[in-house]
Amino acid sequence: MADSDQNSSWFDRYKWCEPIAQGGMGVVYLAEDKGNGNARCVIKQLRSDSESPDEMKEGTRLFKREVEMLRSLDHPGIVRFFDYHSSEDGKYFLVMEHIQGNNLETIIQNYGPFSPDDAVKVGIQICEVLEYLHEQNPPIIYRDLKPSNLMLTPDGQIVFIDFGIARVFMPKQSATRVVTAGYSPPEQYFGKPETRSDLYAFGATMAHLLTGVRPRPLLPSIPSQKVEGLLPSLDNLVIQCTSHTPADRPESARLIRHKLYRIYQEIHPDFEIPEEALSNQINNKEEQFISQKILQSGLKAASNASENLPHAKGAESEVFSDENMPTGVMKVFEDLHQRLSSQKVPVYEDESTADDGIESRKPGRPGKEMRATLDRLQRQPGFFEKLLGWFGKR
Repeated sequence: MADSDQNSSWFDRYKWCEPIAQGGMGVVYLAEDKGNGNARCVIKQLRSDSESPDEMKEGTRLFKREVEMLRSLDHPGIVRFFDYHSSEDGKYFLVMEHIQGNNLETIIQNYGPFSPDDAVKVGIQICEVLEYLHEQNPPIIYRDLKPSNLMLTPDGQIVFIDFGIARVFMPKQSATRVVTAGYSPPEQYFGKPETRSDLYAFGATMAHLLTGVRPRPLLPSIPSQKVEGLLPSLDNLVIQCTSHTPADRPESARLIRHKLYRIYQEIHPDFEIPEEALSNQINNKEEQFISQKILQSGLKAASNASENLPHAKGAESEVFSDENMPTGVMKVFEDLHQRLSSQKVPVYEDESTADDGIESRKPGRPGKEMRATLDRLQRQPGFFEKLLGWFGKR
């Protein structure tokens, strides 16, 4: 069968209903699978800017490898991947499960911040998915954890919906990074993400849930500056997770989950946690029982997931390298050092004055000036000396 016939056959299998989201990495469509009883699904079309046949061939190979990895994942908190397709003209399509509900960004924008009780319940579920991903061999780093990538279903289930597969089609430069301002940790700006990078994004996401305000780029999140009466233990956990240096963050998502159990116990003093459930080094049935018991008490925000709301657009990921580093990114690093030197506690700013992210800034100075800026900052005392010293050891 000719390639054109194969393309036609694949496209004919689906009824393409309507586009439901669009971003710098592609377009997302709501569709129906004619071969599966017209079951609803989501088709993500990814674009490739490559015009080289060799690069397109390599992109197709990497795309297939990535999809096969995603299809092997089996967790209730991860969207299921059903099918994929690539065309000769450099278009790639990924068919995924359609999740009923709303993303957390939409819920926050329409109903305001989450209560600490609901935020803890959401946080426990997020940690369980991160544990599952980080325990794969090799570990899977999610890289883009944020409220707009997390769906809340009407029955209270959190589902990760976007695995950033579009990074397969980035320019083949070793210095290429993918970041989302406010949620990405410093090491991700340097192209060196690790599992604890996801823990930083977790902390930033929790801060957003608790305050209703997007976190500022590259600043530790301190929810208590916006939320009166917040439990110090919950506030301190978010602060620790958003530490600039990975070694200062909690060691694992499992450890964070244990801390969230204790925080839930502070909110609900009658809730009992068997000590043996948290003493083992590996996941166990007692821990699973604790999570189930907590979640069975209900997520009040889940009722908002049943509302048919237009999906809010969250902070977008941005791709850049040393050679097209946005001027604003360098300004963030420079301003960050000044802020940390002049004030003991970084201050949250109102959303009306908050930085919208690096996507609004134009590419500026070349990579060599970026390196000169960082070299200059490295010679100054304080955070950057510690941070860049850590990068040099990697």
